[in-house]
Amino acid sequence: MSKTPVLDAREIPMATRLQTIVARLEGLQPGEMLELVAPHEPSKLLSKLLAEFPLRFDFSPLERGPVAWRYHVTARLDPVPRSVTNYLAWDHDRLDAMLEHAFEHAQRGEWPGALALAQDFKHGLFRHIEIEEQILFPAFEEATGIRDMGPTVVMRHEHVDIKEAVEGIVRGAKDKNLDEMERQRANLLGVLIEHNMKEEQILYPSTDQRLDAKALEGLVVKLMLN
Repeated sequence: MSKTPVLDAREIPMATRLQTIVARLEGLQPGEMLELVAPHEPSKLLSKLLAEFPLRFDFSPLERGPVAWRYHVTARLDPVPRSVTNYLAWDHDRLDAMLEHAFEHAQRGEWPGALALAQDFKHGLFRHIEIEEQILFPAFEEATGIRDMGPTVVMRHEHVDIKEAVEGIVRGAKDKNLDEMERQRANLLGVLIEHNMKEEQILYPSTDQRLDAKALEGLVVKLMLN
């Protein structure tokens, strides 16, 4: 995984900050990613991107305050209408790459980098779980009428195990203990691989199919902005 370029908005004069950021993002080629660092919650920028470039970018937070707000922004490969499947599967891929990069650092004994990436992975995956449980799962249950005995019940239980393993990976990075990190990664992947497959092959497409275009667009935007 190559290092993601960073644009630190705190170093840009306020009078030209928004225009400079938008110009830099417009220059991204499909598939290219940028890490944006802001001194405050960038809701104005994110809303502007969705309004002016509705199908151009995907984004997800790395860190949300109190000192800095950091976001991954990626230029989308295809300008197709948004769906739950393409946004959350993109986030799965982004997080998988981040975890791999953390282990590459740990295997080289580069512990500060390993820890920073492990913490970013934790923040990103926990946020992913949060938007699923608070936004996506209720939308799926409402659209399908499947609640108490449905897949979201199983996935909520799996999220508990996933979080526990992620906490273990971060502890291993803090303790500079590669063996512990590897053990916890095995625990994580024992749940996460099948979990993500069920989401990408069943839950996400079922939600996409049940909602009309306007409702689906609104749901994905809500996922992105939370």
